[in-house]
Amino acid sequence: MGKYNKLNLLSEKFVNGETGQEVEGITIMVDGKFKQALDIIMDNSDEYTSYTEIIRDIIFSGTQQIVESIKK
Repeated sequence: MGKYNKLNLLSEKFVNGETGQEVEGITIMVDGKFKQALDIIMDNSDEYTSYTEIIRDIIFSGTQQIVESIKK
């Protein structure tokens, strides 16, 4: 995904009804080349049926990689 790609994210603050803690909600815009990449993943994998599932795994895998690189 080339240097001209961009990812649009929207952030909004919410209050957790149970704890009263302020949390951040993030909306990810699935469009352009990012959408094309996710479509390729979905078309070539029986594991994914939605963008939400793919993005969930991307976030968890990426977080794990970053945590492991910090531990080194």
